[in-house]
Amino acid sequence: MPTNKAFMLTQTQRDFLILLLSIQPHLSQPQMTALFKDKFEIELTAQQLKTLIKNSKSKVEELQKNEALTMALAVKVGLISLSSKINRTLALEEIVRMGKDGYLAQTQSSRGEVVSYLKHDLKTATEAIKAIKAEWSEEVQQQSNYTIVIGDAVAPQEETLEGDDEL
Repeated sequence: MPTNKAFMLTQTQRDFLILLLSIQPHLSQPQMTALFKDKFEIELTAQQLKTLIKNSKSKVEELQKNEALTMALAVKVGLISLSSKINRTLALEEIVRMGKDGYLAQTQSSRGEVVSYLKHDLKTATEAIKAIKAEWSEEVQQQSNYTIVIGDAVAPQEETLEGDDEL
């Protein structure tokens, strides 16, 4: 029976689902399907999910026991987006832009009405600029150079002091 490539999941898609199964095992099939569609913009069938769950139980258990593996897989599938210097810088630049140019905020007036206004937050923008600077600055650490000579050592001579014989 030939396989239909349109219904096959890529390795990244399978890894995403396995990661969801390991970190959020309480999710229902419709919730997982919705998360999958948000991430990959394609529909996941119930049969695909059932087959993946059945075939990946050992991998899910392994991820639940090993946090480092889970973290590496989350970075690989793009679930953690601020793991690289570039992505962190882009997020900080967005904060600077929003703080400088303003963003739409809402508050409740004394009459109980919700009022929208353009909020500028220069303090947060300044902190984001400092964070960008810290992210990209290369601190030069002073290193001490030591020369270690490996060779035969001469045993120290024992010194005798006057009066040692009497003890």
